[in-house]
Amino acid sequence: MDTQKNRHQAPKILVVDDRKENLFAMQKILQVLHCDVYVVQSGNEALSYTLRHDFALILLDVNMPEMDGFELAELLRSNEETKHIPIIFVTASNKEDQSVFKGYESGAVDYLFKPVNADILLSKVKVFLELNRRNKELEAIQSELERSNESLREFAQVVSHDLKNPLNVITGLSELLIARHSADMTPKGKEYMNQISATADRMNHLITDLLSYAQLNAKSVTFGNVDLNEVVMNVISDLSSTIEHNEGQVIMQDRLPIIQADATQMYQLFQNIIANGLKYRRKEQSPIIQISLLEGNEPDTFVIQIQDNGIGMKKEDIPSIFTPFKRLDNAKAYEGTGLGLATVQKIIERHDGLMEVESILGERSTFRVHLPISQGF
Repeated sequence: MDTQKNRHQAPKILVVDDRKENLFAMQKILQVLHCDVYVVQSGNEALSYTLRHDFALILLDVNMPEMDGFELAELLRSNEETKHIPIIFVTASNKEDQSVFKGYESGAVDYLFKPVNADILLSKVKVFLELNRRNKELEAIQSELERSNESLREFAQVVSHDLKNPLNVITGLSELLIARHSADMTPKGKEYMNQISATADRMNHLITDLLSYAQLNAKSVTFGNVDLNEVVMNVISDLSSTIEHNEGQVIMQDRLPIIQADATQMYQLFQNIIANGLKYRRKEQSPIIQISLLEGNEPDTFVIQIQDNGIGMKKEDIPSIFTPFKRLDNAKAYEGTGLGLATVQKIIERHDGLMEVESILGERSTFRVHLPISQGF
């Protein structure tokens, strides 16, 4: 049973030559390798085999009747299922012959010259078998990663739903109790009920932030044309009640570019940074968030700057602000989950960008999002 299983998993090599003695010689040389060797005598047979088997390598004779090696290679390259199979041409031509260059144009990855040296043949074949093995391992890892990501998405959605439902009930019943029976409550009882409602609301926000953070790893990025001006306007609209409550302003100083990005993640990026600017405000001053477009330090980048006039932070604290659940000492008096900037950092990384932060404690924080110019304008 184990032998049959290993045999089934062995890599496959296809040898194409119109002469039986050449096929026999190739089989004899390749038999020392742990692989399955298939032999055919024509291009048509080879095409049929490649559609039914997953070959790690094709050893292809150049000079054959009806369909020569060049024609067969071009046909294989034109087929989506076979175009990635590496081909080594076997020829009696001189290394300087023009047919060699034609072979590379047809899709050859290497050449062997007759009479074939067994050691050279085995050496070259081993290289391609090793490449095939590694590709298979990568494919298996990718498949498992996709399966795990899908499981993570499903798990996060189920957990979010199952946790939020009872929290919504707690919040709703607490508010209903306060609304209908507050006259019968002592001041301490009202305080307790308000604390229950506020705590459930904080838990709800934490679950939402955890779900967003987890899905960044599990969900693939879907790139498309994204107008960042529309994204920011949507964020401002959705945060309008918070902006009004804090008597704040969000000012667009420059028109932002249209970029190739994931629209949902761009919304999350701006929503988190702008919401932080509104939340971590100085008590004596209304929050003002200014958004501007700068030239990048590198010729192939542009920079979006988002600056607030909030509580700021110490310079030595800046490296830790992207750590999940990390709360700075001067921010602990404010509600938060510690996941907002960690989410922002992941989004920027997934868009091949970087984040630069400057801050002065008690005055302001400045976030600069660097993105490749190939994704903008």
